[in-house]
Amino acid sequence: MLEVADLRVSYGPIHAVNGISFTVGEGEIVSILGANGAGKTSTLFGIMGIVRSRGSVKFRGEELRRRSPTEPTSKGMVLCPENRRIFPGLTVEENLRLGTFVRGEFKETAEQAYSLFPILKERNRQIAGSLSGGEQQMLAVGRALVANPEVLLLDEPSLGLAPVIVDEMFRVLADLRKKMAVLLIEQNAVKALSISDRAYVLQNGSIVHSGEAGAMLRDDNLRKAYLGM
Repeated sequence: MLEVADLRVSYGPIHAVNGISFTVGEGEIVSILGANGAGKTSTLFGIMGIVRSRGSVKFRGEELRRRSPTEPTSKGMVLCPENRRIFPGLTVEENLRLGTFVRGEFKETAEQAYSLFPILKERNRQIAGSLSGGEQQMLAVGRALVANPEVLLLDEPSLGLAPVIVDEMFRVLADLRKKMAVLLIEQNAVKALSISDRAYVLQNGSIVHSGEAGAMLRDDNLRKAYLGM
């Protein structure tokens, strides 16, 4: 589904991503783990064309030019960004409808979001800014889902959420592999590895470890050295 080769992202003299390569296969959940500043978000931004980058990004075997973030989205690669970035003055439904601006038909795809997060349907006329933090995160993920992605890129979906909401969020994410591939950026390594097929660990913009998620979760040395566990 997604093939990334020698991806590089720089901000002036600062090299945020140093020539990393990885793949996401059909029906897989693949995690990229690492501390703050490791280059995780810059990796997603480089893939989507939000920031200038070098290297190859192929979606279903086709090279993406990444001149605009709308190109990957229109082809079926959709980003759910960190910190939700919903429109607080709009209703839940209006936020969801904006998710179909580039791709997707709201009438056809809204039910998927509502079925995964029933609270959104109950509150579809409520102003988004009045939702709880957990509900806003559900809305952010739902907005990405209505674009009918084939590959969903998720940036820190558990950030700032209560543990019970985190559990619910990861239950939903685990179910998504039935419908799409997922590239997950997450600091909660235990949660991420528990639902992932494979994972990559970033440090200072470079991949320092990769492997099958279950094996990584059982590797005490890896957990202590890179995952803060």
